[in-house]
Amino acid sequence: MDDQSVLRPHTLKYRQMFRIIVINIGSTSTKLGLFGNQEALIKETVEHSPEKLSLLDTYDDWLSFHQGTVDRVLESEKTELGKIDLLVSRGGLTKPIEGGAYRINEDMLHDLRLGAYGWHPTNIGPNIAHRLADRYGAEAIIYDAPVTEEYMKLSKFSGLKGVERRSAIHVLSQKSAARKAAQDFNMPLEEANFIVAHLGGGITIGAHRKGRIIDGTHGLSEGPFTPQRTGALPVLDLVELCFSETVSKAELNEKLFGKGGVYSYLGTHDLREVEALISEGDDEALLVLQAMAYQISKDICSMAAALEGHINGVVLTGNLCWAQTLLREIQKRISFLGKVMVYPGEDELENLAFGGYLVLTRAEKIKQYS
Repeated sequence: MDDQSVLRPHTLKYRQMFRIIVINIGSTSTKLGLFGNQEALIKETVEHSPEKLSLLDTYDDWLSFHQGTVDRVLESEKTELGKIDLLVSRGGLTKPIEGGAYRINEDMLHDLRLGAYGWHPTNIGPNIAHRLADRYGAEAIIYDAPVTEEYMKLSKFSGLKGVERRSAIHVLSQKSAARKAAQDFNMPLEEANFIVAHLGGGITIGAHRKGRIIDGTHGLSEGPFTPQRTGALPVLDLVELCFSETVSKAELNEKLFGKGGVYSYLGTHDLREVEALISEGDDEALLVLQAMAYQISKDICSMAAALEGHINGVVLTGNLCWAQTLLREIQKRISFLGKVMVYPGEDELENLAFGGYLVLTRAEKIKQYS
């Protein structure tokens, strides 16, 4: 684990080994880890094919599917588990809340099941953690949920009274990347201003002012198109599509969130395949990737206004940072903003474990969701 993630003040006081199971349900994967304090003992990522995911419809379908995946991984590793002290899940789309740790309770599970504040497969994670907590006689929490609310008042205006912009952003990934950047700049995070872009199956871009995300693109309804999502669409055309008799609500949701973006243009959401097409001289594949980079770049630049131009650097993170064509296209459009820091991949499991360790060492209290 990166040095900046180690909670040094408590390492001498708490010599016992806390065992923490962390769960991260994504749009196309199930990720699971067992940590001893902040050290990864087991890390598993199970990728799911679009064909399998397309068969899932209801909340219970998704829950059964991901629960089965988690159970199979845990069964294969049962000799390593031992006594579990805490379950930590990535948060789902709940109502806006402060950052930090929240106990997974019935109110939270109710909102996630109903999709009261939006639907995403990560809504399943807290329920799985809650079930496992009963199994292992432990407690279950979420940490730094994607709906962490730190927006300034100006950021919440949508342009239509009664409709407010809400936060739904890759908080774990973005804050981890901002901490790394602050360390590389040799400055406290609380004094730094960064524009951070998480580039993965979902793409979100945030304006970080002194450690707080004061504005950002909603991961499902705003921002650039992604490997599978449409991002923001022209409003008039979207209204026409919504009221079209040729497409149902379920089919429209699939178009927007599962078969949009790169997939809608090229028939694949795997950027490794797209890069291979480009290397073979496929001009259409190159144009699609350039278009996604163009949209990402525009949203990065828009966050400079949120920070009034006071920017220490731009931070890029996530698995799409391995796609060299995409990365090159973005960098050439945003380099005028200042230094660009790139941290490929993601460490969300480590960040969830870090939050769990803070709770177990009593460095942070668990909040109540209601």
